[in-house]
Amino acid sequence: MKNLINVALRAAIDASKEVHKIYDEGFSVSIKEDKSPVTSGDLKSNEIITAYLKQTSIPILSEETDHESESVIAGWQKYWCVDPIDGTKEYVNKTGEYCISIGLLTSETSLLGVLAAPSLELFYFAAEGLGSYKWNGKYEDLYELLNEEDVTEKILEKSVKLPLKIDLKNYTILTSRSHYSSIDKEYIEKLRIQHPNLVMFQMGSAIKIGLVAEGKANEYARLSPINFWDIAGGHAIAKYAGLEIVDYETKKQITYKNFSTLKISGYIVRNI
Repeated sequence: MKNLINVALRAAIDASKEVHKIYDEGFSVSIKEDKSPVTSGDLKSNEIITAYLKQTSIPILSEETDHESESVIAGWQKYWCVDPIDGTKEYVNKTGEYCISIGLLTSETSLLGVLAAPSLELFYFAAEGLGSYKWNGKYEDLYELLNEEDVTEKILEKSVKLPLKIDLKNYTILTSRSHYSSIDKEYIEKLRIQHPNLVMFQMGSAIKIGLVAEGKANEYARLSPINFWDIAGGHAIAKYAGLEIVDYETKKQITYKNFSTLKISGYIVRNI
């Protein structure tokens, strides 16, 4: 696992450097068949990340790469699951609320995860046997670690273990900026009965999972269906921080068995 987290960290750091540069200097945007946007930043990030992950000989499922058949994916014992830029709409709209997400999945769980949000200067990582962490140094210092042979050991020197204690005056919930629906609204209304002091913040991407793990919010609820690659990296951050993260529909721990759609019904993660 140590070699795998090393590779994933390098991939996320290298990709975030290029993604942030493209974000600042300008990018092209096109529309995919599913009507969602894709930018030159997404494609460059995908190129960089997959080049690193191919070194491990573990299969790769990426949002921006043609997918294998359902039967092939179902036969993988474990595989990399990548969103080169989660929150592409936020990338296009220049909110900064996007992140790079890399996870290592089995059909049952996420074994490893990295979330990197260069514009927000947030970087989280986790792995089985290692735990869950937030980088606590300057974001640009991460780029220097690409010259180190053992990235994991160097990054741990300036990282804090998650979860961090919640110390908030109000019950704070994060929700999606782009996918907020009537289901979310109804859930918030019910939650407000339990927590009259509730405050809600909307923002983009799975980086919200990291914010919950570090105690910046009590909860993040994403209640509409979501692709495997949107949750794979964040799932590990939450899991190895010891947080509760459940499938919204089944109310059980998230699994990755729906190979026909590569989606889960939505999820809730809490730090309480």
